[in-house]
Amino acid sequence: MKLLQQLKWSLCAGFLVLGLFACKKQQFDLLTTTDVNIVDYLRKSPDQYSELVKALDKTNISPFLNAYGTYTLFAPTNDAFKIYLKEIGKTSVDEVDVTVLRDLLRLHIISDTVRSTSFTDGKLYAPTMQGQFLTTGVVPESGATTINRQALAIQLNMLTGNGYVHTVDHVLQPATLTLAKQIEGNAKYSIITQALKETGWFDTLNTIVTADTTRRWRTFLLESDSVLKVAGFPTYASFKAKYSNTGNPKLATDSLNLYIAYHMLFDIKYIADIVSFTSHNTYAPQQVVTQLLDGQKVLLNQATFNGVFEAGILMNRATSDLPATNGVLHNLNGQLLLKKRDPFRVDFDIAAQPEIIKLTSIYRKVGKSQTFALGQLKDVTWQNVNSTPQYSTEAATTSNFYWWDDHFDFNMRFGNAAANNWIEFKTPLLVKGKYKVWVCFRRASVGQYIQLSFDGVPTSKLIDLTTALNGALAGAALEATGYKRYTIVTTSNNYAMFAGIVDVATTDRHLLRFTCVKDQGSGANNTSTVDFVQFIPVDQDQQRPLFGRDGTILP
Repeated sequence: MKLLQQLKWSLCAGFLVLGLFACKKQQFDLLTTTDVNIVDYLRKSPDQYSELVKALDKTNISPFLNAYGTYTLFAPTNDAFKIYLKEIGKTSVDEVDVTVLRDLLRLHIISDTVRSTSFTDGKLYAPTMQGQFLTTGVVPESGATTINRQALAIQLNMLTGNGYVHTVDHVLQPATLTLAKQIEGNAKYSIITQALKETGWFDTLNTIVTADTTRRWRTFLLESDSVLKVAGFPTYASFKAKYSNTGNPKLATDSLNLYIAYHMLFDIKYIADIVSFTSHNTYAPQQVVTQLLDGQKVLLNQATFNGVFEAGILMNRATSDLPATNGVLHNLNGQLLLKKRDPFRVDFDIAAQPEIIKLTSIYRKVGKSQTFALGQLKDVTWQNVNSTPQYSTEAATTSNFYWWDDHFDFNMRFGNAAANNWIEFKTPLLVKGKYKVWVCFRRASVGQYIQLSFDGVPTSKLIDLTTALNGALAGAALEATGYKRYTIVTTSNNYAMFAGIVDVATTDRHLLRFTCVKDQGSGANNTSTVDFVQFIPVDQDQQRPLFGRDGTILP
């Protein structure tokens, strides 16, 4: 290597300023050779990458991968290619069909700079150029990094002039079967396979939608024959007899049809995606699957309804996250039953936007902050293009007791051309029903006249982010005045205010808008600081749980 040196965070920050690289997370030491781009870097090590270079040249991928831009390459070694060629009965890359080879190589390339600090136990946030996502994980015994459960990382975070190279010991191979064909091809799922065919959902899971990419991906929650046998269904006939109430499973209203629809989630959701939200919409109309992360266990539909505890269904992490050409499969250790869901509490952390979560060097890191321009947050929009709301985190030593020590800040003014009149958020999934809405915030000197609206309908009360809490009141007496405490540690600064009752007509995501309806103060930078917003069913306890700055939720 012409240039081999230790790259410090200050240099990475410099690249960020220059716009050359999108540094995803801090790492104080990494190897770099920024004098060459990715393909030229590979050419300098023929003993390790000559077969990969030959494949890139043959498929004409080399020119763009060597051009300036932002890329990440998972680079198989020569030994990795030998293993792959032996598996497919070839002796040379030259013998592999160019179309097959191009599709294979595109699975190894991401059009973004992804360092190992962004690797989690699940899918990477950006898809490959082939269209499918890669997953990463860790081997418990050795701590080695796995890629797609097909390869081990040999060397990570090699920074070149146009992105990162991660060296892997096996060639990654894309999924070649649809969800339906994968299920059908495994004898362990014969009952579900027959149910899919008789309900007509097999054809849906066997289709790759290309015209509308928003409908390409689906997620299916699988139950094996052995799981269904334990539940009392040793054969498909017994399964159908129990769940097909009309005798015609193809009817959308048939309970077997709804059973299968309930096991299908919209979009592609790996385990990392499933645990990121409390609930997920299914293909069964207005029905959701909820999740609870208990340590390393992911439990579906665990809840207490009407005083009765319902144990969750465990997702089998070892046999889940199975990619297909049109989605992903997950295995369940128990039977997931469709149940009519009553409304449940949603703690909407407005700071936990997908784009913010991706900023792993900022998100929930002590003392960090980041401003955002209009259009950078897909689920947040605001009135003034010149305004830049800010995500901020607190040091544990401050007297501010935000949940997770972070918050989302935005200026709110009325009739001021330099400030925002309104800001709007898309909520998480809310189950149909009536909810009381509470805004949890840190008291400040501005934000006295804020109107919330839900899907365009104003709530019954204005929000006043300036009023001091009445310290003489607590519990039900405080709630009766339209306020409550939400922090584990008692504080006079962080508390919640009641905004009104909303009637959620459909189980879906909705729009929540903050609008300043009367001016207060002066200047354009008066900032309102919101921690999170609660939607609590009207018939449930409004005062608990309490929230800690370390993420603790105290019942």
